Amino acid sequence: MPRGHRVALVTGAGVRVGLAIARDLERNGFRVAAHYHSHRPPGRMVALQADLAAPEGADALARAFRARFRRLDLLVCFAAGFEARPLDQTDAGAFDSQMDLNARAPLLLARAFAPLLRRCHGSIVNVADVGGGMVPWAGYSAYAASKAALVRLTECLALELAPEVRVNAVAPGTVLWPDGYSAQRRRELARRIPLRRAGTPLDVAEAVRYLAGAAFVTGAVLPVDGGRRLSGRIG
Repeated sequence: MPRGHRVALVTGAGVRVGLAIARDLERNGFRVAAHYHSHRPPGRMVALQADLAAPEGADALARAFRARFRRLDLLVCFAAGFEARPLDQTDAGAFDSQMDLNARAPLLLARAFAPLLRRCHGSIVNVADVGGGMVPWAGYSAYAASKAALVRLTECLALELAPEVRVNAVAPGTVLWPDGYSAQRRRELARRIPLRRAGTPLDVAEAVRYLAGAAFVTGAVLPVDGGRRLSGRIG
């Protein structure tokens, strides 16, 4: 298929890293459909709204997508929830809210879009996290468990959708400092990263694009963390 005709759908593409992924794909020849929940993405990309935390959200997004596009070459599952909760503040609702968006939604999206992806011999790139996906993270048990589930889901889908569809994941580490972090706090955390800096949205976007084009790679989880995971823990 000519490069300019490839179609990508990026979930959670309204702001920050998700938007950077969508824009990077657009710059590199994809026609991009940008999913959002609350923050509509700027620019000329086709914007599709859906609540992926709801059980029916994935199917609703698939219907809206099929009304605009006949093919899908790449599905990037970035939409996620992130909450810091110690164990004594983690009730069933808090746990479910993390699992619903971070683990269940990518599964339901894969199911909803599998026919289009198979027809186009496309691929899925899930966005996991080094915290939980690769190493434990105290104080974030529900979030970490959801990202660990996403890593195993990626591997299972890679087996189930082969040979037509490849399924991989990227696992970012520290990407963009939280607004409330002081310069001193940022320096302290950067010293724990072997490459001595936080990542950028473009670092993640380039990793996603690599996996989208890696024709003999499936079931892989690519860390994009500057080596942070090598310490064996996050935080």
